[in-house]
Amino acid sequence: MLLALATVLAAALAASVVLVRYVVEPNDRVVQGLHLMQQATASNGAFGDSHFAWGFVGSPDFPTFAGEGETIADMELRIRYYFRNRRPGQVIVQGDPHAFAAYKLDRQTHGYLANLDNPTFTQRVLDHHRQYLYLYWGSVLEGGFASFRGASELKWGWILAQEQWWSKVDPSKRVGEANARMEHQVPVADVRTSPFAASFARTLAFLESRGASVCVVTTPVTYEYFRFASDDPRTQAALQLIRETAAAEGARYVDLLDLYARPQFAGYFRDPDHLNRTGAPLFTERAIAACFGAAGGTVVTSTN
Repeated sequence: MLLALATVLAAALAASVVLVRYVVEPNDRVVQGLHLMQQATASNGAFGDSHFAWGFVGSPDFPTFAGEGETIADMELRIRYYFRNRRPGQVIVQGDPHAFAAYKLDRQTHGYLANLDNPTFTQRVLDHHRQYLYLYWGSVLEGGFASFRGASELKWGWILAQEQWWSKVDPSKRVGEANARMEHQVPVADVRTSPFAASFARTLAFLESRGASVCVVTTPVTYEYFRFASDDPRTQAALQLIRETAAAEGARYVDLLDLYARPQFAGYFRDPDHLNRTGAPLFTERAIAACFGAAGGTVVTSTN
């Protein structure tokens, strides 16, 4: 009986290993992003969460190192790892108020970033895939192996996905969706005493100590989202903290929150606060130019 059970478990484990290695990983954006961290040679880089992953167009000279659902603490790990033995050049750091929301603060550092010096398949299974195995097999049962073929690819860290337009959402629904997103992402009241405030300052200080040209960028949101954000005192407090921290650590700050906060720019977004393939290249060009294309100044405020 025990032998039979052990045989079944061994077979299930072997099947899971094969599934992960040959089906999941070739289509896993997390794994692709980790490979980019290992293989990229550029001295420049843009670091953030999903807003950069979807919105900042990476290139060989300026890769995007960002992950969906990641936190300021995750970003600190990525930056310290990537520049541990590399002199940084121009570095853009995402500075968004939603990074100080309760759901972000409650989220633990992603395990797959804890062992960047040991990026073995076994370690990735333990740190990343293990918790999702039941979901992987559920996808196989529901849609077969083809369900893992993503509708997007990672191009130098930028998610190149099938186009999606916020402008195609019924205007009567946009306000409700934007409000719900904003309420979920509203920063905590004590943002200055949060551990992420210290992590953010440490990250900028580390880059400055390494001689980087650092620029903190607040990413654009839709007209509907901005209407709520601009009236929210917690959001404004978080923005003030980001601005002051950048100044204290000698980094330039570029506020592009309202860059496309007009109804006519709805086609630049895929949802209330993520750019799509139309808006991302425009934002990337604007951000790089505002950060490094002009001399002097600490704060650059967007104008439409």
